Amino acid sequence: MSYGSFKSVSEVARKFKIKVKEKPFINRLNIEISELYFSDMKARLSDSMNFINEATICERIIRPILDLVEVKYELLRIWSHVSYNVDTVKGLVGEPDYLIAPRTQYGDMSIPPLCIIEAKQEKFEEGWAQALAEMVAASFQGAKIAYGVVTTGKTWEFAELKDNVYTKDPASVSATDDLQKVFDILNGLFDVTNSSIENREELDVSV
Repeated sequence: MSYGSFKSVSEVARKFKIKVKEKPFINRLNIEISELYFSDMKARLSDSMNFINEATICERIIRPILDLVEVKYELLRIWSHVSYNVDTVKGLVGEPDYLIAPRTQYGDMSIPPLCIIEAKQEKFEEGWAQALAEMVAASFQGAKIAYGVVTTGKTWEFAELKDNVYTKDPASVSATDDLQKVFDILNGLFDVTNSSIENREELDVSV
């Protein structure tokens, strides 16, 4: 069993004794994206060729958006499709789409308090099941609060896990209609993620 084996939020919630809520929690933190890169992303979002399959969406839409936010944060790195095996027995293993975390001075990934999942075939429920499982894994490693993002590239949704309570924001944000809002929300999540980093003395700050 792996993160992707979970098919619903309720399945994960029951397995790990997590309370599920739905209420607004996301905050925007303004981020300035150069007009060149912003216009490029707008063009990509309107080009159907960038949505022909899952790999294309990840490479042409999701990763470039994340890159434009991550570059503002010295300690944070985007870990793409790397092994994140926390508990084999409980199914907390696999290769998540994207994990946001620092790199330790030993060259490996620190605890990832932010995970980002592509909603394959626009199946958001399955995407959130996988995201929640990854958030649980981060909490098992000691993350006091973990955040999740599930996206098709065009539609973005957000949630948090804190004190065994999973809270999903009811808002779905359209990158096509309001790309700046997507950037601002992601920047807010990167900011709180950066602020939550502990044991900074173990991190690699040379890159």
